[in-house]
Amino acid sequence: MRKPSHHILFIATEYAAGMRPYASAIIHSLWQQGDHVLIVAKEDSVKRDMDDLPGDSVTWVDYPTAKLQKLAFRFRPSRLMECIEQLVTEQGIRLIYCLTGELILVNCIKRLQRMVPVLYTVHDAVGHDSKFEGVVTWLKHKVLIAGPQRRLIKHTRYQITNSKSQQQLVKELYPYHKVFYAPFPTLVTDEIARGDARVAELADVTDGYILFFGNLQLYKGIHLLYDAYLSHPELREHPLVIAGSGYIYFKRRDDESGVTFINRYVDDAEVKDLFSRASVVVYPYVSATQSGVVSIASYYGKPVVLSDVPYFKQTCEGYEGVEFFTAGDSEALAAAISRSLQSLATTSDLYSREYAPQAMRDALEGIFSTILD
Repeated sequence: MRKPSHHILFIATEYAAGMRPYASAIIHSLWQQGDHVLIVAKEDSVKRDMDDLPGDSVTWVDYPTAKLQKLAFRFRPSRLMECIEQLVTEQGIRLIYCLTGELILVNCIKRLQRMVPVLYTVHDAVGHDSKFEGVVTWLKHKVLIAGPQRRLIKHTRYQITNSKSQQQLVKELYPYHKVFYAPFPTLVTDEIARGDARVAELADVTDGYILFFGNLQLYKGIHLLYDAYLSHPELREHPLVIAGSGYIYFKRRDDESGVTFINRYVDDAEVKDLFSRASVVVYPYVSATQSGVVSIASYYGKPVVLSDVPYFKQTCEGYEGVEFFTAGDSEALAAAISRSLQSLATTSDLYSREYAPQAMRDALEGIFSTILD
């Protein structure tokens, strides 16, 4: 148990999409009297996430809406830094825990570390394979994401990751850093667990479909799933649902009957409907540093098909209901899906063992003690 005087400032400046449940899960698992939460919000709807914490322990900073103000906020977040410095001083903060990448703090990170220790979450030590819509999008990614990411990993002393292979990589790159490991938190929020909203696009889709859920990006290998499905008649006996927002980076075929794209953000309240009606959930990633996607599928006990990238193997190997295939191999993917569709196995045991909140909480409390004691 953490000492009562060891107050933590939890910071989440990229509080959206997958980062939102990640940060929320950690904050709710670890918050204790005297801690403080600072979140940058791009929309007011996310502010209800912290309603169960004391109101005076949460600070919301609204993300600017005007273009010039956005630009200034990303490169010179003076208002945000003033807020952090005031909280550290007034609340007796002993540790800053950066949860969501905090790219906008890249030019301020040395200043923060002179105040109190900063524990920085490394989500992606190596950039993902990506395909962009144009040069402008690529350049924005380089300047606003990839560059700051590398600099933050280089300049933060205390780091935490949820991938053992990523932990080893960062240690090799920066042997003078303290790099800790903790289990990935479950991405199943209360709203997901209680969700009762129907997915409108599934109204005419037969239950028992093959499901992919997540943002559409090259490194997630959705093109492999799409091609494997359309090339194997036995798979087309089941519908294929690809759910998630993003640029569809691969060429679509004319004969894609049976395929349903839900190309938008899927609300938490819709997730239960989406997963409960699936027969198997597929994550055909070409590469992966760390991810919590399996937590949702296994929460509902669904069989999963995973590529054999190190993170998935380290987390999920040996559990019932999990089928692996060689990453990048479309034929092996089709065979793994066929095996999974014929199986009656459940992944409930995977969820209870790998995503148990107590395991994550114990690991993090131990890390805090190591830094602060």
